Amino acid sequence: MTAREELIQAALRLARRSGFGALSVRGVAREAGIGATTLRHYFPSQVDLHRAVTTELITSILGDLEIDDDAKDPAARLYDCLEQFLPEPGHESSSRSNWFDLYCTALAPDAPLGLRNVLHAAHEASTAAVHRWLSTLAGQGHVAEEDVDDQAAYVLAMINGLHLCAAVEPQRYDLPREQRLLRWYVHKLLEN
Repeated sequence: MTAREELIQAALRLARRSGFGALSVRGVAREAGIGATTLRHYFPSQVDLHRAVTTELITSILGDLEIDDDAKDPAARLYDCLEQFLPEPGHESSSRSNWFDLYCTALAPDAPLGLRNVLHAAHEASTAAVHRWLSTLAGQGHVAEEDVDDQAAYVLAMINGLHLCAAVEPQRYDLPREQRLLRWYVHKLLEN
């Protein structure tokens, strides 16, 4: 593991233990047992640190699963990938809900401004994953290549909407309903 990767792992430990608000240059340097100047060698700004840590987190959460397996139903493969975004009820204990927790934390009224950078980086990493999945299906002839960018934007808008509803009214969050909406959307996307 490189020194940069070790620093990212230290930052992830800190975020898991103390929340994403703890992702400051000084906090991560302290967690890693190094000076802030050394950390800045690898991450010149806090935005760079947030982007690297968040990209690593999202990449570890959003697996490609079986998206490449053209022997399986393309709608089922895409649905399985997208379902990783949905928090489970009682989401605190679910590793796949880190994206949702990040979303809620960054949008909280008392959230530090730096967390907006984290959410932006999470959105970029999520966009890359969704784009990769849709590009795989386009390469197999299930999605028009020219529609991949727009479809990725539509998918993420829907996921963000589902997260917003769950964040605003967590007591009304209904995972089976969210799964039905997601399945419906995936089937409509692949019908065209």
